[in-house]
Amino acid sequence: MIFDSMQECFSSLNDKIFYALDHTDLSSVFNSLDEIQGPTLVCGVGGSSVVAAFLAKVLREKKHMIATFVYPRDLNYMDLRAYENVISVSYSGNNIGVDVSLKTDLKKYLFTGHPRNEMTDILYTMKKEQSYVSISATMVPLSILLMYYKNDRKLLKEILEDKISTSSNAFIYEVLSGYESQTAAVLLESSLIESGMGACVVHDKYNFCNGRINLSRHKQSDLIFFKSDNPLDEMLYNQLQSHYPSIITLNRKYDDLLIHDYHMTLLSLKLIHQIALNKGKDISAMDELPDNDVFYLYHGEM
Repeated sequence: MIFDSMQECFSSLNDKIFYALDHTDLSSVFNSLDEIQGPTLVCGVGGSSVVAAFLAKVLREKKHMIATFVYPRDLNYMDLRAYENVISVSYSGNNIGVDVSLKTDLKKYLFTGHPRNEMTDILYTMKKEQSYVSISATMVPLSILLMYYKNDRKLLKEILEDKISTSSNAFIYEVLSGYESQTAAVLLESSLIESGMGACVVHDKYNFCNGRINLSRHKQSDLIFFKSDNPLDEMLYNQLQSHYPSIITLNRKYDDLLIHDYHMTLLSLKLIHQIALNKGKDISAMDELPDNDVFYLYHGEM
């Protein structure tokens, strides 16, 4: 497969987001999301897990409904009787994770760029991009969901223009996060590992206070800190200065929970870009291990 270059993917990202907003039937997407009622599971894998995590949060915060993010394989093992709907998130709409949701007795939806007749499709339009680590395939559906939550293109443009100059050359990354930056943490963990650029451990901020400082003894991790203005975050930031060679701080700018998480997710993707440049990597057209397709193309029972 011929991949687009990482630089092209990032330089064209804003244009692709607004192209999608202009060419997607947003009224249809918004109406479909409005119609979903009752406890709902939202599932996705890889880059789509980032979108699924954000979609579940949007449904909870906007519609005040039960919405739970899960991985597709979870559907085989959960007691699903407490739920009424399942939304699969997949740009292609054609993977084993989507197939698993078809086997459930729940009402089925697919948030996708490609329709699939067996489900209720919630469709968006985007320019094609070949990238190993999802770039526009993550940010385009996230941006559509942000518009569903707060339809303000001026705000979206303001967020997209934000920049980050921090970088790192570590191999182990610890991420200090919480519910308010959950989507961003999912993206960092997924992208750092899938690109092979580093191992990643995600800590809930208060859970970190219960013994997790001991991981810092190896003195090899950089800490990525989603920092808000509250006493716990201030205490953590001040105390951890001597435990990590570098603390990459992503400061909260927006009070609104959903807008903040979208902003942090965008900055996290731009941080991944900077780390890749620092390491001389191309996360879009990267070399894959020979066994990668053995796993990726698996279509058996889970």
